Amino acid sequence: MQHKLRSALSILGIICGTMAVIVMISIGEGARQKVVGQIEQLGIKNIYINTINLTEGQRLKARRNLSSGLNTDDAERIKTGCGYIMDTACLKEVSASLIGVRLQTSPQIVATSSSYASLLNLSLLQGRFISKHDVESQNMICVLGDTVAKNLGNGGKIGGSVRIENNLFKIIGILNRLNHDTEKNSVISARNYNEIIFIPLNSFGNKINISVNRNNNVFENTVNVTEIIAQTSNSKEVVIAGKMIKRIMEVAHNQIDDYQIIIPMELLKQTQKIQQTFTLVLSAIASISLFVGGIGIMNIMLAIVYERTREIGIRRAVGATQSDIVLQFLTESIILTSVGGSAGILTGAIAAGLLSLIAGWETIITLFSILLPFVMSVLIGVFFGLYPAYQAAKMDPVSALRHE
Repeated sequence: MQHKLRSALSILGIICGTMAVIVMISIGEGARQKVVGQIEQLGIKNIYINTINLTEGQRLKARRNLSSGLNTDDAERIKTGCGYIMDTACLKEVSASLIGVRLQTSPQIVATSSSYASLLNLSLLQGRFISKHDVESQNMICVLGDTVAKNLGNGGKIGGSVRIENNLFKIIGILNRLNHDTEKNSVISARNYNEIIFIPLNSFGNKINISVNRNNNVFENTVNVTEIIAQTSNSKEVVIAGKMIKRIMEVAHNQIDDYQIIIPMELLKQTQKIQQTFTLVLSAIASISLFVGGIGIMNIMLAIVYERTREIGIRRAVGATQSDIVLQFLTESIILTSVGGSAGILTGAIAAGLLSLIAGWETIITLFSILLPFVMSVLIGVFFGLYPAYQAAKMDPVSALRHE
């Protein structure tokens, strides 16, 4: 307290180091939560089988091996052949557009089976989703995403109609609005259900002029699809179910890889491991600032020991042991770093908030991000204060008393 400015400058390194660690960890945690949220939106009990684009050579090989691509028969094979699968759903992206309306964005039109909404936990604001009867009867009905319904105005209400190519589809449902991150870029990304129109799976094949690839010699009553979703009864069965589905698909497609199997649960585990490593690396880099601050603490403590040599001699003369001297200076060092750590936590929280506000990065401050730098600052106080305290304790009392 006799040298306030010097003490404040000495703990400035601790403040900066603690602040850096908190900001780095909060950035890493924010990125982790963002990615985890994206993957969890896909469903941790779900397995995705997606069609992939083939080269001309690969298509020729597929035809020779009698593989007609991903289709509705595959969904039935998976459901009946894998005991872990509770239900399946199919989706086909349709190359069609709305006629007679002008919208700010072009909605995506997809044909789905009746179980798609339940597998993806899609809730409706109004009306109902596509039923099994709608698919079997090829009913000309549709379900709109929230943004599409709002953009259509009065024409986007239940009971209204939208024209897709040359056909009218009656609106039977409107989805609840869902949060969607347009910046994400991953192996598989959740669709923007706010800007989507669902129609029954079979309706586009027969009533809209959209080409459907078929191999009448092999699959007479099947429809090629863009995506199949298979859901297990619980997340513990996902990995083994994925292996069984891979084998089923290999046999059904005669070893032709015209599909891709993606398991969000595995992506989630891989992402968490990568993010943990990323956070540790960032924390290690930021900890260098704490180390530098610790050197500053050692420097000031050595100066304090020299300035207070006579005080040390007097204390030893009246009965203080070497342990008492060590404890005295070690306590002072820990107080300095603890004050620096506390101030660093406050400034780190403010810096993380400003970074999120200005740069738009998602930062999350957790209990771990607060405790880790504070504990590190205290340990640095012990580590870098121990040598000056030891130097003070080993002073000869008589020489210390003669020091001026």
